[in-house]
Parts: sequence; structure tokens; C-alpha cells
Amino acid sequence: MKNTDKAAALLLGVIASAYLFYKKTYQLIAWLVVSYFVLVNTVLKDCHTLSVMFGLAITMVVLTKSTWEHFEEEKLEKKEHEEHEKQEKEPKPTGKSSHVDLGSTILHAYRNLSPEQIGGMKKDTKELMELQKELMGTLSEMKPAIEQGAQLLGSFNQFFGKPKD
Repeated sequence: MKNTDKAAALLLGVIASAYLFYKKTYQLIAWLVVSYFVLVNTVLKDCHTLSVMFGLAITMVVLTKSTWEHFEEEKLEKKEHEEHEKQEKEPKPTGKSSHVDLGSTILHAYRNLSPEQIGGMKKDTKELMELQKELMGTLSEMKPAIEQGAQLLGSFNQFFGKPKD
């Protein structure tokens, strides 16, 4: 059972490290490895799989924190830019009805975009689509490993019996 735990931890660690390497987030691999060694040698003695899983959780917290800070900076810059534009282009009331034509509103908004903004939107959309494709690929790649793990656990139940509650 101990060797199985080590093998599962190794497989999980290698997959996670390969994914992080592919995403060019090398510092997160270091977080994963360091947190694994700290956990396996202190809190979760000889429980390698859980140590890798908690290491992944710690890595995701670090990733989320750094991403969150980046988004906060972008939001602040965007808000300042929008306030500046609003002061420059605030429409004057005409006294007409409050009916809004959605089609013309979208068309006017699109026309007011600069070529750089449109290019940025295209680039962001392409990156989002690529990320979604990568995530779907990762999920499909993980499916056989999860199925094999379930089969392995089933075979353990056959050899050792089901655990008692």
C-alpha cells in the first residue's frame, strides 16, 4: 500500500509539474515541490498522495493570489480610463423619449472602439478559446488515469476486502 501511495503521488506530481511547465509557470513547480516536501516530512508523514494534493492546493492559492493582484491593477487602470472618457464624452439630454435602440447602441459602441481595442479583444478571445481547448484536453487526458485509479482501487478491494466503517 505504501508503494502504491508513492506511485500515485509521483504520477500526480509529474502530471501537475508537466502542466505547469507547459504553461511556463516555473516558479509554481518550485512551490509544488517545496510544499510537498514540507508536508510529507512534517504534517502528513508518509502520506505522499495527500501531500501532493495539498501541495497542488497551495500552488493554486499562490497562482490565484498573483492573478488576483494582476486583475486588481487592471481594474483600477480601466476604471480611471473610463472615468476620464466619461467626463469627455458624456451626452447631453435631448428631451426625447427614453427608448433605447439596442442595435444602434451596440453599433455606436463598436464604432467608438479603436483598432487597438478591437485587436486586443480579438487577442483575448483567441487566448480564452485556446485556454478552454487546453482545459478540455487536460480533462480528457486525465480521464484514463482516473479510470485506471478506480480499477486499481477495485482490485485492492477484491484482494483486501472492503474497508469497515
